[in-house]
Amino acid sequence: MLLKAHFVRRNGMLCGCTVSGHDAVSEDTGFSVLCAAVSSAVQLTSALLVDCFGAPEDCVAVRPADDAQNQITVRLSQPDPVHSNILKGLLLHFQALSEDFPGAFRVTVSDT
Repeated sequence: MLLKAHFVRRNGMLCGCTVSGHDAVSEDTGFSVLCAAVSSAVQLTSALLVDCFGAPEDCVAVRPADDAQNQITVRLSQPDPVHSNILKGLLLHFQALSEDFPGAFRVTVSDT
Protein backbone atom coordinates (compact mmCIF):
# COMPACT_ATOMS: atom_id res chain seq x y z
CA MET A 1 0.00 0.00 0.00
CA LEU A 2 1.03 3.59 -0.46
CA LEU A 3 0.51 6.60 1.74
CA LYS A 4 -0.04 9.81 -0.24
CA ALA A 5 -0.16 13.51 0.55
CA HIS A 6 -1.22 16.03 -2.07
CA PHE A 7 -0.86 19.77 -1.42
CA VAL A 8 -2.61 22.50 -3.38
CA ARG A 9 -1.17 25.95 -3.95
CA ARG A 10 -3.17 28.97 -5.14
CA ASN A 11 -1.64 32.35 -5.93
CA GLY A 12 1.65 31.20 -4.45
CA MET A 13 0.15 30.15 -1.12
CA LEU A 14 -0.55 26.65 0.11
CA CYS A 15 -4.28 26.33 0.69
CA GLY A 16 -4.90 22.63 1.18
CA CYS A 17 -3.65 19.12 1.70
CA THR A 18 -5.23 15.69 1.36
CA VAL A 19 -3.65 12.64 2.98
CA SER A 20 -4.85 9.16 2.07
CA GLY A 21 -3.72 5.56 1.96
CA HIS A 22 -1.93 3.46 4.50
CA ASP A 23 1.49 2.01 5.13
CA ALA A 24 2.11 -1.65 5.88
CA VAL A 25 1.90 -2.61 9.53
CA SER A 26 5.15 -3.78 11.08
CA GLU A 27 5.16 -7.36 12.32
CA ASP A 28 7.43 -6.31 15.20
CA THR A 29 5.24 -3.53 16.58
CA GLY A 30 1.79 -4.17 15.13
CA PHE A 31 1.54 -0.62 13.76
CA SER A 32 3.13 1.63 11.16
CA VAL A 33 5.65 4.19 12.35
CA LEU A 34 5.10 6.16 9.14
CA CYS A 35 1.32 6.31 9.58
CA ALA A 36 1.74 7.34 13.21
CA ALA A 37 4.13 10.13 12.21
CA VAL A 38 1.83 11.38 9.45
CA SER A 39 -1.28 11.24 11.66
CA SER A 40 0.46 13.10 14.46
CA ALA A 41 1.70 15.80 12.07
CA VAL A 42 -1.78 16.31 10.61
CA GLN A 43 -3.31 16.54 14.11
CA LEU A 44 -0.72 19.12 15.15
CA THR A 45 -1.27 21.12 11.95
CA SER A 46 -5.03 21.05 12.50
CA ALA A 47 -4.64 22.27 16.08
CA LEU A 48 -2.30 25.05 15.00
CA LEU A 49 -4.58 26.23 12.21
CA VAL A 50 -7.86 26.10 14.13
CA ASP A 51 -7.04 26.54 17.79
CA CYS A 52 -4.04 28.85 17.57
CA PHE A 53 -4.40 30.81 14.34
CA GLY A 54 -8.16 31.16 13.84
CA ALA A 55 -8.83 29.02 10.78
CA PRO A 56 -12.45 27.81 10.54
CA GLU A 57 -13.13 24.51 12.34
CA ASP A 58 -14.61 23.00 9.21
CA CYS A 59 -11.35 23.42 7.28
CA VAL A 60 -10.34 19.92 8.44
CA ALA A 61 -12.41 16.94 7.35
CA VAL A 62 -11.87 13.24 8.01
CA ARG A 63 -13.55 10.72 5.78
CA PRO A 64 -13.57 7.44 7.74
CA ALA A 65 -13.03 4.17 5.91
CA ASP A 66 -13.53 0.60 7.05
CA ASP A 67 -10.18 -0.47 5.63
CA ALA A 68 -8.10 1.87 7.86
CA GLN A 69 -7.39 4.10 4.87
CA ASN A 70 -9.08 7.22 6.18
CA GLN A 71 -8.73 10.37 4.11
CA ILE A 72 -7.91 13.61 5.88
CA THR A 73 -8.32 16.91 4.07
CA VAL A 74 -7.28 20.40 5.15
CA ARG A 75 -8.82 23.03 2.89
CA LEU A 76 -8.55 26.77 3.44
CA SER A 77 -10.99 28.76 1.33
CA GLN A 78 -9.23 32.02 2.18
CA PRO A 79 -5.58 31.20 2.83
CA ASP A 80 -3.39 33.84 4.36
CA PRO A 81 0.40 33.92 4.70
CA VAL A 82 0.34 32.49 8.25
CA HIS A 83 -1.94 29.58 7.38
CA SER A 84 0.08 28.94 4.21
CA ASN A 85 3.31 28.83 6.22
CA ILE A 86 1.79 26.34 8.67
CA LEU A 87 0.92 24.11 5.70
CA LYS A 88 4.43 24.69 4.34
CA GLY A 89 5.81 23.29 7.59
CA LEU A 90 3.63 20.20 7.12
CA LEU A 91 4.83 19.90 3.51
CA LEU A 92 8.49 20.10 4.55
CA HIS A 93 7.94 17.50 7.26
CA PHE A 94 6.18 15.18 4.82
CA GLN A 95 8.95 15.60 2.25
CA ALA A 96 11.49 14.57 4.88
CA LEU A 97 9.36 11.55 5.82
CA SER A 98 9.07 10.56 2.16
CA GLU A 99 12.88 10.54 1.96
CA ASP A 100 13.08 8.42 5.13
CA PHE A 101 10.47 5.96 3.76
CA PRO A 102 11.19 5.78 0.01
CA GLY A 103 8.48 4.04 -1.96
CA ALA A 104 6.04 4.09 0.97
CA PHE A 105 5.04 7.79 1.02
CA ARG A 106 4.47 10.04 -1.99
CA VAL A 107 4.15 13.81 -1.59
CA THR A 108 2.96 16.01 -4.46
CA VAL A 109 2.12 19.69 -4.93
CA SER A 110 -0.03 21.27 -7.63
CA ASP A 111 -1.09 24.80 -8.49
CA THR A 112 -4.74 25.67 -9.09
